[in-house]
Amino acid sequence: MTTTTIANKLVELLREKKILEAQQQLFATDAINQEPDLYKEKSVVGLEAMIQKEKRFLLYIKKWNHFEVSEPLVSAHHFSIRMITDVIMVNNDNIAIDEIIIYEVSDGKIIKEQFFYH
Repeated sequence: MTTTTIANKLVELLREKKILEAQQQLFATDAINQEPDLYKEKSVVGLEAMIQKEKRFLLYIKKWNHFEVSEPLVSAHHFSIRMITDVIMVNNDNIAIDEIIIYEVSDGKIIKEQFFYH
């Protein structure tokens, strides 16, 4: 798959909140997930670890207030999206994240995702 094809498929799946499916279909088995320094789990390596991390987050969402994914901005081996997430967690905390995510693609798979937010 080309970078453009992967970017468009990722956006499609994310907009449907099929986050785990997106990871399983589009990410390399040795992919890297990198969060900002302020996040306690800054980096996760490997698709299985990434999926487990995402499952933990999704498990604690009680209500989706707003979820928005931009169109991708694509170059030869990278693309970026803006994602806005506003959720109520099971402990009733409101989490609102406005982030830019940059993806790196190699051999038809996403090999790295890096999140930028405060």
